[in-house]
Order: sequence, then C-alpha cells, then structure tokens
Amino acid sequence: GQRSAGGVRSHADAVSGIMSPCTHAEDPSRIPKAKRCPMPARSAVGSAAERSIAVIDGNSLLHRAFHAVQTPMNAPDGTPTNAVFGFISMLLKMIETGRPDAIVCAWDTHRPTWRKELLDDQYKAQRAPMDDDLKVQFPLVQALLEAMNIPNIAIDEYEGDDILGTFSVLGEAAGMRVFLITGDKDAYQLVTDKTSVVTTKKGMSDVVVYTPDKVLERYGVTPAQVPDFLGLKGDPSDNIPGVPGIGEKTAARLLSQYGTLDELIAHADEVKGKMGQNLREHVDDARISRDVATIRKDAPVDLDLDALHFPDFDAKVVADAFGSLHFNRHLREVLALAGADAVAAGAQAAGKPAS
Repeated sequence: GQRSAGGVRSHADAVSGIMSPCTHAEDPSRIPKAKRCPMPARSAVGSAAERSIAVIDGNSLLHRAFHAVQTPMNAPDGTPTNAVFGFISMLLKMIETGRPDAIVCAWDTHRPTWRKELLDDQYKAQRAPMDDDLKVQFPLVQALLEAMNIPNIAIDEYEGDDILGTFSVLGEAAGMRVFLITGDKDAYQLVTDKTSVVTTKKGMSDVVVYTPDKVLERYGVTPAQVPDFLGLKGDPSDNIPGVPGIGEKTAARLLSQYGTLDELIAHADEVKGKMGQNLREHVDDARISRDVATIRKDAPVDLDLDALHFPDFDAKVVADAFGSLHFNRHLREVLALAGADAVAAGAQAAGKPAS
C-alpha cells in the first residue's frame, strides 16, 4: 500500500499546485546558473483552463542533486544537506516558467520482486550501496515537500517510474498536461502529445523537455518503441542485458525497419551475420529485458487530481522547515509563490521583518 512512514505520506494527506515564477536564484556561488526552463507557459499548451501537473521522480532528482552540488553543506546538527539544497533549487528552476497547477513526488521503496524475478535477482544488483551522506538526506527533502503540501508517494512493489507512468495516464484522463521530472531514460516511453519528460542534461544547468519529436530526434525511435529499444540494447545502469553486440544505433535501425521487437524476432532469420546469430540466441533475453524496462501504469494511486491546489501550505510550517536547515533564500522563494501574505507570515514566524 501507500506508505506514510519516514516522511513518505499517503496521497490523501497532501495537496499541491499552482506555481508562479520565482525571481531569485539560490546562492550562485554554490550552484551552476541554470537556463530558464523551457517548459511551455500555460498559454502555449492550450486553453487557460487547461491544468497541468508536474510529477517528480524523487530518487532520480535527489541523486542528480547530490552529484551536482559538490560544495559541502550541513544542517546545524551536522547532517549533510547538499543534495536537499540542489533538489529544491532544481525544483524551483523547473517550475519557474512551467508553473504547474499540481505537483506530486514519487519515491522508490525497494526493487519490485517481479522485476528482480524476471532477471533472476540481477535487476540493479550491480549498483553500489547508496552513499550514507545521500541516504540521510531523503527524509530531509521529504519533510520540506511535506511542509509545502506536495504529496510524497511511495507504493510497495512499484518503482517511482511506475508512479510516474500511472500519473501520466491519470493526468491525461483528467485533461491535464503532464510534466515528468526525471533523469531516467526509461521514462521517454511515457511521452505523448500531452505528457513531456523534463530532465537535466549537465548537472543542473541544462534543462531539456522531451516531446515525441525530441525522443525520435535523440534516439531514432518513437516513445512507444522505447521498451523494445531497451530490450534490444539493454540498460547497464539497471543491469538489463539486452542482446550482445546491439547498441543504440543498431537497435534504432532494426526497429525502424521492423517496427516492434516481436516483429523483428519473427523475422530474425533475415538478420545476417553475427548480429543475427546473437539475436536468435538471445530472444528470451530481449523479451525479458523489454518486460523489465516497461513502465507500469497501474499503480494503486487514488488521487482526485481536481482537488490538488497550491498554495495551500501553512507559511509558519514552511518557515520552520526551511529555517531548520538555514535555507533562507529558498524559503523566500517558496513563500513568494503564495504571495505577500505568506511572505509576511513566514517572516513573522522567523522573527524577521518582511522585505
């Protein structure tokens, strides 16, 4: 079920939403200057009444932030905070021009049993244990999101990707634009005319929005072909084997010719040379790799998306949460999203005059 322990709350506990542009950059000496996020403004994606939702892949964004912000940073009690700092910075930058009407954050719990079983327990098995300095920052960022009334959602037997996939379906069904904020290439299979993937290319300084045309331009396959593409080429980061000797360009060429992995397998005898031999010998690996890389869209998320609105946070709660980490400029930006009253209330909670 949906988890509430350790700062990860059930969907019913939280709401989130409309983001207006932030005007302050976080400490430029600590973080690369980001380009304006090219997420289209509301007027560019449909009628003024069309709402949008941003779904954050929490694990992906926090890992990226941890490696992007190398400057040592610590909370008053000594707990590292560099990843939390970078996470909130990226979040604020990515919503600066996109201004989604709702935001949720998806988290992994543990590797799903069914994916591990498909790969005989080898799924992501090669990954080194998480750095302790990163591990301790998960509850910190979840607490900040909770203070902002942004739902933290984690569901047993589903990864964050699967929660993103589920929200892409729920959001589109509700007539919303969906922005998936993740660095995971698997998510490109979720891209449609209504769902885009927003990712950072270099640390936190280069933000890219993947539309169907952008996926095709980058990889030579359509979003619908991405699972088959990964089934052929594999994914070393997840320990997904694929077919030996088939890389990105070859996988894209084969799918361009045959359309799907199943159709390629049906005509495997037509593929000549060593590549054809490898394909015929590794048909099962290709199918299993595709199945493991396929994002599920059926996570048991029971959210009324129409009920998600922002700002609906308590300025004092936000001031206390951000103040406890000495994230003062981040605090000003977050409070500014809710307007002058929230800024004043937050300043009063912090014992400072509003400015």
